[in-house]
Amino acid sequence: MIVQGLKLTLLGMIVVFSFLFLLLIIIHLSAKLLKPYTEKEATLVTSNRPFVAGEGKIPDDNHKLAAIVSAAISAHKKRLQRHE
Repeated sequence: MIVQGLKLTLLGMIVVFSFLFLLLIIIHLSAKLLKPYTEKEATLVTSNRPFVAGEGKIPDDNHKLAAIVSAAISAHKKRLQRHE
């Protein structure tokens, strides 16, 4: 009975590790196949002028994001104050 349990455990581990290995191979192959598309997107993203911290103002693209982040922080602080 114990030997059968060990065989089943070993079989299950082999199946899981082989699936993970197969998944790893698929991820690497898809990365190689899709590399031209990701390079094109990377050049589009990095072609914009980067934000310099010393300028003191937020670029126009990030105003909405800054408002969302500040609203989330204030909502979180209010929620923490209610639970105290």
